[in-house]
Amino acid sequence: MNHSQTPGSLPDLLLFAANPEQTRLYGEHLVRLGYPAECARAGGVAAAIKWTRAHPVPALLLVDLDDEALPLHAINELSQSCDPACQIIALGSRQDVNLYRTLLHHGLFDYLIKPVPLDQLADTLTRAAGSEQHLPARTGRTIAVTAASGGAGTSTVVSGLARLLSEQRHTHCAVVDFDRANGDQALLLGYEGEAGLTAVLGSEEIDTRFLQRSMGQINERLFLLAQEANLQPAPALDTDHLMNLGGNLCHMFNQVLWDLPAGRPSGALEVLANAQTRIILTDLTVQDARHTLRLLREIGDESSGQHLLLVVNPTRNAGAGLIDRAQFEAFVGRRIDLVLPHVGTVLSQSLLRGPLSLAGVPAFENALLDLADLACGRPPAKRSGTPLSIINRLKHALGRPRTAA
Repeated sequence: MNHSQTPGSLPDLLLFAANPEQTRLYGEHLVRLGYPAECARAGGVAAAIKWTRAHPVPALLLVDLDDEALPLHAINELSQSCDPACQIIALGSRQDVNLYRTLLHHGLFDYLIKPVPLDQLADTLTRAAGSEQHLPARTGRTIAVTAASGGAGTSTVVSGLARLLSEQRHTHCAVVDFDRANGDQALLLGYEGEAGLTAVLGSEEIDTRFLQRSMGQINERLFLLAQEANLQPAPALDTDHLMNLGGNLCHMFNQVLWDLPAGRPSGALEVLANAQTRIILTDLTVQDARHTLRLLREIGDESSGQHLLLVVNPTRNAGAGLIDRAQFEAFVGRRIDLVLPHVGTVLSQSLLRGPLSLAGVPAFENALLDLADLACGRPPAKRSGTPLSIINRLKHALGRPRTAA
């Protein structure tokens, strides 16, 4: 997908964001999808109305409603200044069914709740453009996590993301441990016994009811699909059968996390090729740089809306064998999205007392929470520092001098 323009040509898409910060964010989204960054502009609906009155109208027009006091009036005014063939898509933070229905009644193509994940934006633009290749809308998303090479902590990152998404982001999610020879997710998440993967992959038909009976439940919002260790080589999988599994899981859960071994067993590349978010874990070594470049070439870019996150997970302290971050990024041709802090053996030692616990590594937990937000299409939460405990806040309040009445 390439939407680059020749000088003086009419853009087939324009997006008017609410403010400069949102303009930069959606400009980056559009660049990932193959559009020029200049297609994103600031000013919201008011700027869109002014622009359409003075210029030819593009085929697709996206407008942010957040700063508009009378959104329906503004949309009506915008529609009157646009060609009937122009598809208008609204963006906003209000989760209001009545507003959504009214906007559709007024001729809008769709209303997207912010923040809009890259894959949802790509999916909506494809539908609005009338592509015949569009597939039915998904109810859930796939997050595929793999590593440039073995030992990069893929399973630890997946289990940590799953815990944080289910417990702190209150998201209904599932983990698929695709290491069918020696998976670790049951140990990391504190689940004993078979978690259904063998039966599901061996079944001729897969449906949501069968999956619900087969999967292991970790907590109220988190489920596991895995199998016990098997030293026998895993048989090759039918790709259609595997994609059917992924599709059914996306009908059951908001986020489906796949733990894909670095050895890329049969079916792993197919999952990566179809995931809405791909997370590649790597370390700043020459070997990992070469493996990362090879994998990036294999799975393609983000022009189809598949968000790609390159994450450094240091498996060793800074020292011999590591290269400079700038050198690494220049070699692979892509910037690093996030660097996780080195935690040594703290996490592995926590497994001696039960499931994986992030309590002893708050910096790592916060970094994983940022990664969880990025993977779901949300900007990471801004933290103002370590909050005061209740006791310290009480002491602080009692120590304040009283003001005169």
